[in-house]
Amino acid sequence: MSADTGSGGSKVGERLSERPAAEVVQYLYAPRMAEERDSSFWHMTATNRAHVVMLAQEGIVTPQAAAAILDALDDIAAQGPAGLELDPEREDLYFNYEHAVSGRVGPDTGGRMHTGRSRNDLGATLTRLRCRDVLLGLMDAAVELREALLARAGEHLETVMPGYTHLQPAQPITLGHYLTAVEEALGRDTERLAAALRHADLCPLGAAALAGTGFPINRDTTAELLGFSAVLPNTLDCVASRDYLLEALAAAAIMGVTLSRFAQDLYVWYSAEFGAVDFPDRAAGTSSIMPQKKNPILLEHIKGRTAHAPGAFVSAIAGIRNTNFTNVIDANREALRPAWGALEELRVSLALSVLVVRTLIVRDALLLDRCRTNFSTVTELADTLVRLWGISFRQAHEVVGGVVRRVMAGGGTAAAIDADLVREVSAEILGMRYDLDNAAVALALDPVNNVRARGHYGGPAPDQVSRMVTEGRARLDETRSLLDGVRRRMAGAEGALAVAAARIRAAD
Repeated sequence: MSADTGSGGSKVGERLSERPAAEVVQYLYAPRMAEERDSSFWHMTATNRAHVVMLAQEGIVTPQAAAAILDALDDIAAQGPAGLELDPEREDLYFNYEHAVSGRVGPDTGGRMHTGRSRNDLGATLTRLRCRDVLLGLMDAAVELREALLARAGEHLETVMPGYTHLQPAQPITLGHYLTAVEEALGRDTERLAAALRHADLCPLGAAALAGTGFPINRDTTAELLGFSAVLPNTLDCVASRDYLLEALAAAAIMGVTLSRFAQDLYVWYSAEFGAVDFPDRAAGTSSIMPQKKNPILLEHIKGRTAHAPGAFVSAIAGIRNTNFTNVIDANREALRPAWGALEELRVSLALSVLVVRTLIVRDALLLDRCRTNFSTVTELADTLVRLWGISFRQAHEVVGGVVRRVMAGGGTAAAIDADLVREVSAEILGMRYDLDNAAVALALDPVNNVRARGHYGGPAPDQVSRMVTEGRARLDETRSLLDGVRRRMAGAEGALAVAAARIRAAD
């Protein structure tokens, strides 16, 4: 009697004489099965097709059996995920899928689909296929954000603003310089995602439970038909390892840090006390009680949502670290459950960040005026004294520090600094009254001149930032080419699988 019809017995095998406990069904099988149907139905369909095609090509199953199974798979696919009936007592999505196939072609033919395969290598394959799709989506979103940053940087090559260290005015830069800095960091983040993609894009199918199979399968065939770049060599490693997903989470966590720090800067600059940037009303929220409020909700969501990836990474690595190096549920399933939601939150954060960048309103005049008054230009004054007087930078630093202290004590701003004051303080500190005119002081304290004077490689001068924008776009083209190449391979594999299935049906 079939295990599926035996009274009181397991629906998935004769080894177990009892049906699963209600708690097992309620807390383990049913919720997992529903999630797997949504996330893995199409990947499982493709994997089943590829495996059956390979079995037929290698003579492991007859063309007649393979054609019947492929027809059943097409019928199941036509009905979509919602059409696949789920019975939680069958443990997981695969047994329900196999049951649906057998219901169409009979248990003998349907049971041949699993020849030379295990749920272990099947599950490993589905996870890699899902991870590959997620990483491609994340990289698409990162490219869109980086392009938006470069576009705005190009608009603000000469928008002078205070650069900050310790959240205190430091030296003038430009908004373009700031935005290209964020883009460069996101470029490295994208490279880390690409590394995870490269490691995920290897096919474990054919490893079976862990030791491979005695059937003469062809692992290269299934890898090619599923669009993988290559076969993952060691069958034990195939079912034991999820390190590529840890790598994806780590890359996502680091990218989330970049996004969160960017959002935090804008969050501070948006505050009434800074007032340096604004957002249109369509990109803001308000208060239920305070009529005057216009809240930067996008920034708060970005900062909050990017916290999920570090949490998921810690959860995953903690869940895997003390498990055996083989297929085990705690490492390969439970530890990774938070991963998918966290990776989706990063994708959403990237999309929200694009909106932030494209709608950002910059108060250019206010930023320039701040640079004229907040002493952020006095480093250039010290450099000027070094050049004009031939003194050491440390001596010049002491003189200018004394000048700033005097002006601030009198409640003045950088605009109050003139040549007489500098000469007076230098005489007190250095014991010598050097020559200096107001034109030299004014030029040193001019924020625009400060920026243009820093025209060395990587500096904030407009021509340097323009170069960074150009080079950033070239890097984006390289990333787009990589993504296009992977997608072309995947599309080619899908077409090749359809052709191979058609040939088997024709041979029937």
